[in-house]
Amino acid sequence: MKQINEIWIQRLQDYNRELQKYLRYIFNGHLMFVLIFAIGGGGYAYSGWVNTLTAGFPAAIVMAIILGIIVSFSPIYTYLKEPDKVYLTPLEGKMTRYFQSAVVSSFLFQSYLVLVALAVSMPMYVRVQGAAFIDFFGLLAIVLALKAWNLVMRWTILRYQEISTHRIDYLCRLVLNSIFLWTIFSNAALWLQIFVTVLLLVYLLAFRRLTAQKTIKWELLIDLEQARLHQFYRFANMFTDVPHLKGQAKRRKWLDPLLNRSPYASALSYRYLFVRTFLRSDEYFGLWVRLTLIASVIMIGSGLLWVKVAVALLFLYLTGFQLIPMLKKHQLKIWPDLYPLPKALKYSSFKDVLSRIILVQGGIFIVVSIWGFAWLHTAAVIVAVAIFYLFFMYWYVPKQLKSL
Repeated sequence: MKQINEIWIQRLQDYNRELQKYLRYIFNGHLMFVLIFAIGGGGYAYSGWVNTLTAGFPAAIVMAIILGIIVSFSPIYTYLKEPDKVYLTPLEGKMTRYFQSAVVSSFLFQSYLVLVALAVSMPMYVRVQGAAFIDFFGLLAIVLALKAWNLVMRWTILRYQEISTHRIDYLCRLVLNSIFLWTIFSNAALWLQIFVTVLLLVYLLAFRRLTAQKTIKWELLIDLEQARLHQFYRFANMFTDVPHLKGQAKRRKWLDPLLNRSPYASALSYRYLFVRTFLRSDEYFGLWVRLTLIASVIMIGSGLLWVKVAVALLFLYLTGFQLIPMLKKHQLKIWPDLYPLPKALKYSSFKDVLSRIILVQGGIFIVVSIWGFAWLHTAAVIVAVAIFYLFFMYWYVPKQLKSL
């Protein structure tokens, strides 16, 4: 029993070391500057928006949905590895303490997100509901208790192998969590709050009883843990090399016309390689699409000139600096080294591809800024995109490529 507890402690320490190693690269000076700028600008815009709210705004519903999503998403951090299905399976009867520690650890790691979300929501809640900021601590205790319930419920459902069961459980918990939080935030009748609380308890006890005779699904737990780590490594790979990461490519046949436009010429070999890498790699093309959509939605929803300019600059930077590691995507493969081409062509081709990606995204931001026929806003965005492009492509990128 003592050895099993030592395994848990060792796994937790290894995970924390791995986390700290990559966080040091993620939160570098450039990203911290962007985060401070984004948080400051977002906080200012949010405070101005809160001051415009009236008593008719459905703050309780908004908070219930947002926090309901956060508490419903409750992965269990087991830190299991591939060999465990062989070496730890025979000790399943003695692993109770290990998995209890996993649930507690998951609660501690995920509680900070609940804390931040509730803290951000409080000004809106105070403004609309007329509550006091001191109520934050009571609400935090309730939401954290609900988070603990979700983690226990999630661990219970993991006794089922079928992914469809997990999805149905998530939807059920999301509905129950949102309704329960709405009764709390809207100061609903006490009997309604008690009724929903009883539903939560009955839901948990029913599944605890149904899974009492089910065994631990080791392969499922290991697959989920590997998928979770893969997501973190994909994010960390935007800032530094991650040897654990296994790249994923998708066919995306509908994008072939973009590849077919490239003429056949030896001088364009690297350009074709980088275009193909960008279009078919999840970590680059998916990133570009997500950031472009998020920025476009924010710009369409905002009527402030400075917000549109700030969002365009911020998301162009986020896209650009996270695409720079694409240069090293194929450095461990022998085939590009066999190209009978000068190395300088590789860097110039990469800059050419990156420049086109930035220009297309900047063009989308300019088109989006026309929404509402705010021509002054559009002109300001055009100027901002042009200045950013010149600064980024002719100063920042060469400096970064030189360091690589």
